[in-house]
Amino acid sequence: MRIKVVWDLTRPLPNRRTNEWVVVKPVGRDQLAEVGKILVRTWGGFIQDPQATVDYVGPYVDAGVEQPFIAYLDGMPVGCVSPRLDRESKLGVLDGGVHVLQEHRRRRIGTSLLLVALGWLRDKGMRGAWVTPNNPESKEATRRAEAFYLATGGRHERERKASSAPERVARQGASR
Repeated sequence: MRIKVVWDLTRPLPNRRTNEWVVVKPVGRDQLAEVGKILVRTWGGFIQDPQATVDYVGPYVDAGVEQPFIAYLDGMPVGCVSPRLDRESKLGVLDGGVHVLQEHRRRRIGTSLLLVALGWLRDKGMRGAWVTPNNPESKEATRRAEAFYLATGGRHERERKASSAPERVARQGASR
């Protein structure tokens, strides 16, 4: 069973404390290798070369449907997130989730990245957002990622059968 965490972007964004010292900036194709370097360190079991990020994310950036963001602390890149639009379903995805370098975790940098990503998706017309927590490091790392998303306003969704994303959001909205 796959686990998903979803956010309803038709409602106000979660009101969470962020790191006032972190600066989150959108980056273009020319900085995707920097995103890749972060992913190699946070998701090394899955991404082993920064060029993989350039190759995978680059076409989405070129098409205008994905916007990577990097979090900087004291001018150093310490985290990233890459939200992607799905204009048909109106549901954005946090492509690969939120990533923060291990030595900078538990400092609200991930929360800062997440809120910027959700805001970008909402500003681009998305009605909802989702992420599938997965960390090749371990099941415990996946559990921590899932707990982070739930603590920052996401809701659990466990897929038991194949259904379209709009149907799932409609069911979620009806259950409130």
